[in-house]
Amino acid sequence: MKKRILALCLAISMSVGVSGCGNDQKATDSTDIETDSSKDSEDILAYEDPDSLPVYAYTGTEEYLDVISEYLIDKSQSTQADDTADVLIPFSIVAETDDSNPDDIVVYGSYNIDGYELMNTTLVAGYGSRGNGAFHIRKNTDGSYEVVNAQLPEVEEEEAEVFAPVDGLYERIVALTDDERMQARAEAIAGYVNTNGLNITQWQDYGWAPVSVLNAPPTPEEAQFYTYHSNLGYEVTYDLRELSLSRSDEEDMFGKVEENDTGTLMVAEKADSINSDEVLLAAAGLDADDIDISDAIIGDDIACRRAEWNEDLEDGRIFRYICYAVPLKEDILTIKLETTYEKGVSEMSLEDLEREFSSVLSTFAM
Repeated sequence: MKKRILALCLAISMSVGVSGCGNDQKATDSTDIETDSSKDSEDILAYEDPDSLPVYAYTGTEEYLDVISEYLIDKSQSTQADDTADVLIPFSIVAETDDSNPDDIVVYGSYNIDGYELMNTTLVAGYGSRGNGAFHIRKNTDGSYEVVNAQLPEVEEEEAEVFAPVDGLYERIVALTDDERMQARAEAIAGYVNTNGLNITQWQDYGWAPVSVLNAPPTPEEAQFYTYHSNLGYEVTYDLRELSLSRSDEEDMFGKVEENDTGTLMVAEKADSINSDEVLLAAAGLDADDIDISDAIIGDDIACRRAEWNEDLEDGRIFRYICYAVPLKEDILTIKLETTYEKGVSEMSLEDLEREFSSVLSTFAM
């Protein structure tokens, strides 16, 4: 049994489709990533086509993590319904390894992974998973290793059972801080970028400002503006420092980048009806006499219909909405702006809400 202090180790882990990983956003500097920070971004090999991004591979010195990486990437790709990720980048914190039995080597730790889309020089996180568990590995006669079993339970009681063979190990695992996990994540991303010589300068979680890749050159100003071509049939250009994108087959959700979540969003989705006014009434949940609907122009001189309304809650909060119904070939696309503050009464007026998204709406095109 190898006993050791809990150490940060770059690794591969498995995605089980748990979305949202933007709560651990404090990354610290590291001297462990060796790179030439004097390189300009144009001197680094650029992968402008996301399909050409190399697959993540573990290149560290920690024994067994290479085969764990291969196994978990395969597992993640086979179980993840969302295929929008251009690359999977895992990170782990290995707690302890028991290799006393070559037929059952056990690697205990915290195993995590995120799927990223490449947007200019930014890796934007989509789905991801966080989990604790153990991998059982066998040494073959030719000296190679293979994963026999992966224990990554989703229930806390089952997690404790996995770590039970080592006294106090589970307590050490659950005591890991967000900062420790974020440090491992930042190092894994930097390792991937630098190992492959990629023109990737930052990464971003939904709702959070982009984070610079450790020791990478600064992100060029023009690379902060991304033109998004939606599967819904439209395009917009937005500032990655001001908005973040989460998307599915049914909708695109642009969230305001801010430290305290105010629920300020722009949501695009196709409507069930082809009548613009009916669509707006359904979006508001109001009768025609209770809402003002008017003509409007957005983006590249595109005529549409517009409605705005407030929702007063019994606890004193006020939710505010603006919705555009945009003809889109044989469909209606709704662009809904909303601010639903979770604490107190919103200080944002309808005019403020529209102003928040005016720059991105001005780029709207079909």
